[in-house]
Amino acid sequence: MIELSIPQAGEETKTGKDIVFSIISRQQPLSTIEIFRIARREYNVGLTYQAIKKAIDMLVKQHVLSKEDKLYRIDKAWLMTVKKTVDNLLTNYESGKQVKGFSIDFSKDQYAVYTLTNLFDLDNFWDDILVYLSDNLPSSEDQSFVAQINYSWWLLINLGRETKLFEGFLKRNIKCYNVAKLNLPLNKWAKKTYGEIDIGYRVDHENPKDEEMVDVNIVGDNVIQVHYPKEIVKKLNNFYKKYKNTQEMSLKEITEIVHSPCEIKFTVFKNKEIAQSLRSQYLKKYKKI
Repeated sequence: MIELSIPQAGEETKTGKDIVFSIISRQQPLSTIEIFRIARREYNVGLTYQAIKKAIDMLVKQHVLSKEDKLYRIDKAWLMTVKKTVDNLLTNYESGKQVKGFSIDFSKDQYAVYTLTNLFDLDNFWDDILVYLSDNLPSSEDQSFVAQINYSWWLLINLGRETKLFEGFLKRNIKCYNVAKLNLPLNKWAKKTYGEIDIGYRVDHENPKDEEMVDVNIVGDNVIQVHYPKEIVKKLNNFYKKYKNTQEMSLKEITEIVHSPCEIKFTVFKNKEIAQSLRSQYLKKYKKI
């Protein structure tokens, strides 16, 4: 059960947990004494240091906050759980249909589908899922990340975030292999960029097509499939055929593309046999290129 504490207007409804959550949500990480001083300075309530400490301990117990070196911050796993719940509510509210959301530990659901409305939101959501899966990858599962993709568009809009993601894989000794299906200059630039941080990336020899495309990731026994609609594929295809390097490409154009409204299906499921089969298929192609 998720317990979400939301600060309320009005002195009578301001509790210790509400105030602590409000402070941490604006500034983190903070120590207990720092939270206490901000509470006394910014909130007109007579909470003691002991009351603030008790509120912090309760939020830690509920996994809303995490503690490291006497500093507190909002727990990312809790945030992901809240995001899943809110996304499910919004999806059901919009469509009136029951749609399975992403289950972090896959303890109940082995299959989930999300709908993202532009490439920018997709990139952020995708990275968060990969970080969580890699952070919680059991030692009993294959310690690798294998991908077959079409266009490495995420590097063009968020190079720093993507570099940090794969550096995290390397720190966890997760081997990485990327197969880019389309033989295009910007994909070759991506190969060079990934190579600089020791990430495997090879470019196949297919020509781009104006049709629906699918990118696939495998992390352990988890499979991610991203289905792109035709309208965004066409825009990416035109962009990738137009520019031969990042120096000549239009930042305005790629920004407009990644924020273009569309409906992207993000599917994630856990199946050892399918993951092994796809991994074997893509690694075989990787070694042949």
